[in-house]
Amino acid sequence: MASFLNIAIFLPLVGAFLVSLFRNEWLTKVLSIVLSGIVFIISIVLFINFDPSTHEFLYRTNVVWIKSLGIHYDVGLDGLGVSLFALTALIFFTVFIWAIKVKEKPNLFYALFLILETTCLGTFSALDLFLFYLFWEGILVPMYFIIGFWGHDRKIYAANKFFIYTFFGSLFLLLGLATMVVYGYFISGHISFEYEFHKHIAYPMWLQALLFLLFGVGFAVKVPMWPVHTWLPDAHVEAPTAGSVVLAGVLLKMGTFGFVRYSLTLFPEASKMFTPLMFTLSVIAIIYAAMMAISQTSLKKLIAYSSISHMGIVTLGTFAMSVSAINGASYMMIAHGLSSAALFYAAGFIYDKFHTYEISELGGIAKYLPNFAILFMISGLASIGLPSFSGFVSEFLVLLGTFKYFPIWAIIAGVGMVLGAAYFLYMYKNVMLESASLSEAKIQKLQHATDVELHHFIPFALILFFAFIMGIAPYNFVNIIAQTSKLIIGSF
Repeated sequence: MASFLNIAIFLPLVGAFLVSLFRNEWLTKVLSIVLSGIVFIISIVLFINFDPSTHEFLYRTNVVWIKSLGIHYDVGLDGLGVSLFALTALIFFTVFIWAIKVKEKPNLFYALFLILETTCLGTFSALDLFLFYLFWEGILVPMYFIIGFWGHDRKIYAANKFFIYTFFGSLFLLLGLATMVVYGYFISGHISFEYEFHKHIAYPMWLQALLFLLFGVGFAVKVPMWPVHTWLPDAHVEAPTAGSVVLAGVLLKMGTFGFVRYSLTLFPEASKMFTPLMFTLSVIAIIYAAMMAISQTSLKKLIAYSSISHMGIVTLGTFAMSVSAINGASYMMIAHGLSSAALFYAAGFIYDKFHTYEISELGGIAKYLPNFAILFMISGLASIGLPSFSGFVSEFLVLLGTFKYFPIWAIIAGVGMVLGAAYFLYMYKNVMLESASLSEAKIQKLQHATDVELHHFIPFALILFFAFIMGIAPYNFVNIIAQTSKLIIGSF
């Protein structure tokens, strides 16, 4: 199985090389879909065969890479890692299908997404700190060009803002990693970047606090947490549909994954100390972003702010210090990855048909595109946590685990969840149902618009299927994620 993990990580990178070599449009698209499909199948095999009773990382490969610096090629998966690995493979598979009709520089488009897939998969599976940072930083370049080349009117501004913010956060993360490695050298006499080596080091409290803050800035920018969130709405609005889907479905999870994998386990005492700060920032994000979403006139910006609000729930559950809350936070990473991807696909579909995201310029779409209206409604219901979808399970676990120890914080967060239902229903009514103010020109455009095609339907169907399965049969999914949560709580 270890070889399967390595194949899945690097197969997209091989595909990017082949795509660049052959430069044939249809071969590029078919090859990308096939390779990403193979990666998705491998991820499902790894997920199904994962043993949640173990306390070790599974599918492990650990070989010396740069001996003099103590750097290893070390990859493996725990319960959270294998879940996010499968989510990433699914999201990229649907992206390649959705983008089958892209016309502008298709070879470069697919090559960049293939490179991006490898860096994302590597980030969730790396167990060497140098390797982790290499994958983490590797994400910036392909995403920068994806936004900059295929984005909308202010694409250069959005791409630069995305790069500056995330690179700024990564510098703090790099400084934290360097500090850890130097301290490990002083107490052990040798240089090591191995995660498990540093996990067993008893850092003094002052150093834990410093490292938590350095790592925390890097992770907070990627989530993004308030107040370092402002890059996300611009990046989402200007990015192409596929870029927005990957941003919301995968990249935002790297920040919360970092908090769970590194902050809670490597700096447990500092995590306790900074819990009030993390709760405050999380609740501000939940309420503030939900209110901002309600006030938006742009469909895509509304969905972007809803992502910030949902990720606030994830960080709240992460630092609630209970198995149920961390289970819920981890589950919400997956649930939000699915529902937000579906919503951004819906926004992209609308833009392709009507060339606008402005809610005031839309309306009455459901009457003319009924199949799309159904898929959009289901996507939104999954996002706001309707029972029978994964979002409901994750929100319930977060609130349950948080209320046990921090009831006031849980109640405030619950208000933000109610606002989530309000802004989606407001948006859906105005975009899909409201037709009183439609002009004759708009009605003509609606009448000639084509409904959902196969390359649209497959991504929606795959994403909503898994959101539904995780909602009606959550035990096996939660059981796998709980393996990580129990190990984390055991470190406190």
